[in-house]
Amino acid sequence: MDKEYSGIEDRQSYVSTSGKNWEIVVMDFVNDYFSKNNIPLTVIRGRGLKNKHKELWNNLAIPVKDGKVEGDVDLVVVHTEKPHIPLAVISCKTSLHGRFSETLFYAVVWKQMIPKIVVVFATPDKGRQSKKQWQSEWGTQEKPTKDRELAEKYLDGVYIKHDSSSYGGKIKKLDELPSDLNKMLIG
Repeated sequence: MDKEYSGIEDRQSYVSTSGKNWEIVVMDFVNDYFSKNNIPLTVIRGRGLKNKHKELWNNLAIPVKDGKVEGDVDLVVVHTEKPHIPLAVISCKTSLHGRFSETLFYAVVWKQMIPKIVVVFATPDKGRQSKKQWQSEWGTQEKPTKDRELAEKYLDGVYIKHDSSSYGGKIKKLDELPSDLNKMLIG
């Protein structure tokens, strides 16, 4: 069932709040796994990175003509002994609507800047909003959506929290994200 909004500002507020909440859910889930398994990695929120973690921000910022600009960093994974070096970025979006291309763009740029960086996407898969019946935004391995094909090409993984999504290839359950990060980053 679709949420009713009193206007565009009400909808934007809801989208912003649900996005921030999703980031916190993913961050807490992954950090909890790292902590319980004594893995020397930690996830940091991207908001306020420039003020709280200046050197880390500098390592992720995109060089432009007159300096650097901030990329779309929702969450960043660092080693606890080297917290200024970004090892992975987790892009967290509650839906693909209008923002997935931004994640793909930054993934390509970061991989040029930091060759070993891992870029993954985490989503609850709210489904195709134009469909009357829920339908995954990712399609299936046999009938992939354009977004699934792009994710398979440019990202290191897509992690979904929805029981009806079709998994396979780089499209996996959210439950696999922490252990996959451990394998990709520590070995």
